[in-house]
Amino acid sequence: MPRIRDIETLSSGQARNIALRVTSGRAGDAGDVLRHLVSVQLDAITVLAPAHQLTLAERLPGSTTGEVDSLLWQADGTVAFEYPAHAAALVAVEDWPLWAFRRRRSRIHPQYPDPALRDDLLSRIGSEGPLPLRSLHDQVGTATGWNWSPAKTAVQLLLWSGELACVRRDRAGNRLFQLPPTAIGDQYLTDALTDQECLRALVERAGHALGVATVDDLADYLRVTVASVKAVLPDTELVPAAVDGWPQPAWASEQALAFVDTVAEGASFLGPFDNTIWYRKRVARVFDFEHRLEAYKPATKRQHGYYVCPLRVGSDIVGRADLAYRDGTLTIITASPDAPAEFLAAGFSAACARLSAMLGATDITVLGQPADTPIPEALERAIGLSNT
Repeated sequence: MPRIRDIETLSSGQARNIALRVTSGRAGDAGDVLRHLVSVQLDAITVLAPAHQLTLAERLPGSTTGEVDSLLWQADGTVAFEYPAHAAALVAVEDWPLWAFRRRRSRIHPQYPDPALRDDLLSRIGSEGPLPLRSLHDQVGTATGWNWSPAKTAVQLLLWSGELACVRRDRAGNRLFQLPPTAIGDQYLTDALTDQECLRALVERAGHALGVATVDDLADYLRVTVASVKAVLPDTELVPAAVDGWPQPAWASEQALAFVDTVAEGASFLGPFDNTIWYRKRVARVFDFEHRLEAYKPATKRQHGYYVCPLRVGSDIVGRADLAYRDGTLTIITASPDAPAEFLAAGFSAACARLSAMLGATDITVLGQPADTPIPEALERAIGLSNT
């Protein structure tokens, strides 16, 4: 029987402190960070740096984006596998058992490959070793128009079902598919947990990663239904909470409550796919900030730019910048303040210097003139900091 728990009452500022501190908190090595965050999103856009590199480098002090992959895919063991957790994402290899519920569901998908095709694909990969998708097109078929090819559909569903695994990419960035027993340690390769056990563990972990969250927040974080979250919440370690200004009840991680009065340190740009800003409704509620990914919109419909990164200063999100990186140069295409200019300038300067160090940039340039006068001055300070 679920235990009766007192309701924690939090101010909106305390909830913001908790949310920023735990989601952006540093938790050790790459595997530790992955386990804490549950998953880290992947994306094909690399105009600044690969999405997962930005997310992880931000949480691994002293590391650069270019070093992240070597930390994840070490010669002496597998740290992560690719899986549709939140979206296409990296997941700590130890967490393979927790996604058994999604693997089982994938095996009854309407487009799941028929037994003959499935056996052919698995047999070929088993005999030839890890293969990229392009090597399988001749066996299954090629793409038509904008649709997934038959090969991609089949392989993707076999990946979702756990009959294939991806723990490596080739030098061109193509996923390499292999049989799970050759990629995942025997101690993790199991579907023994029930759907309820998987969901209970994952909801609890998502609660620890978010610090304080509504049911909607938790459901979005794991890409599961609200009903499935509600069904397991009473059996988790999370405690009921009420946050001033939040229209819905919340749940909090008891460990995270230690950070109610801890303001996040420094300033940084959050990558557009950073866990902190995954759920647009949560970002608006927690940070009073509107964030939308505009990279996939036509240029004429973008309000702030192509690869826009929110600017965090302390426990607040106070602006954003459209950023790019190439050949050692970090480029600020546009900058948009959402806070008083005198407050923004110092944070903008520090965030530029921090991102420059993460990217290994040797220069910072400005394409468009930012509207607020103090921002060019902040850029000058940032450029000075990055070149010292």
